[in-house]
Amino acid sequence: MLWDLVRQFWEEGLTPNLIVIGGLTLDNVIAADGQVQLSQSGGNGAYSAVGAIVWVDQVGLVSKTVESYPNKALEKFKSNGINLDGVHWSKEKLTACDWFIYDNKGNREEGLSSSEKFLSESGFSKSQLSPQEVLMWQKLLSKHSHYGEVSYSSFRVQNPIETSQIPSNWRNPKGVHIAPSQPEVMKEMLDFFEPGAGFIMSDPGWQLADKTLDEINPILSRLDAFIPSETELRSLIPSTGLTDGLAILSKHCPGIVAVKLGMEGVLIWDRKNKNTIKIPCIPTEAIDPTGAGDSFCGGFLAGFIETEDPVMAAQFGTISASKIVTNFGADTCLPFDTNIARENLKKVYDFY
Repeated sequence: MLWDLVRQFWEEGLTPNLIVIGGLTLDNVIAADGQVQLSQSGGNGAYSAVGAIVWVDQVGLVSKTVESYPNKALEKFKSNGINLDGVHWSKEKLTACDWFIYDNKGNREEGLSSSEKFLSESGFSKSQLSPQEVLMWQKLLSKHSHYGEVSYSSFRVQNPIETSQIPSNWRNPKGVHIAPSQPEVMKEMLDFFEPGAGFIMSDPGWQLADKTLDEINPILSRLDAFIPSETELRSLIPSTGLTDGLAILSKHCPGIVAVKLGMEGVLIWDRKNKNTIKIPCIPTEAIDPTGAGDSFCGGFLAGFIETEDPVMAAQFGTISASKIVTNFGADTCLPFDTNIARENLKKVYDFY
């Protein structure tokens, strides 16, 4: 009996106030300048959790991943406050990573995958590609046979996250971010967290962006915030400007709606004045944009739980995103100095 009380006290002490649901993947990246980085720690769950941990002591991550995800990155997550008790580990070892290929305008080519060694086997450098070589590599990847390969994104689809893997003492957090997932997963998470969570937000990813608003209304109508990228918003609501798109989106989502604009910042829909508020991004020497939108959402979650103000929350998010893009991979920016992050809030946004 005494041991049960001690264990309950211990578990409650470790309960994170913020929970992120999303993927843990390895990514191959070609930056706008042709720099190549292979098998980088990533995943929308990882980037969202890192974006949130800028501001708080602990964030809980719910995910599924495989043994081939690097232990070094996982240890760095854990040692910097990302609680992995909600992560389910598979004994699979994957060899194929998803490719993210950027141009100098920040646009990204994705949906392509291969093993790391396929690049050098095809005669390309593993460190730097010329613009012509990037185009040649994209063309080759588009024709690449995936027989016998399972990529990290494919693994996520085949092995969806389940509520059964969430620790029982995580049921009533102050805030939850559901990173892009299959609609069925998002509904299951809403059913699990909605009765006890204080604030639940999400962004669509390709999983929702290619559907109609009516199709995803059962999800939108239950969210406290929904923040698509510009590309995702234009896909969900084609043939409209961003302001009109947010106005339409606000009729389906009763909470905060906003749109991420990459290097241009973010637009937040002001329900009272029927207009938008723009929050600029932080001027940063961006090396790798991968995960910027996810880390913004993690920062937004932490910011809203602290301030209950969407504009201030977006300021938290832009600082989180500005830190993530200065390196390759989700773990390489850790540890963060929260004091410096808060000084930047005051300096850039005159926060408080």
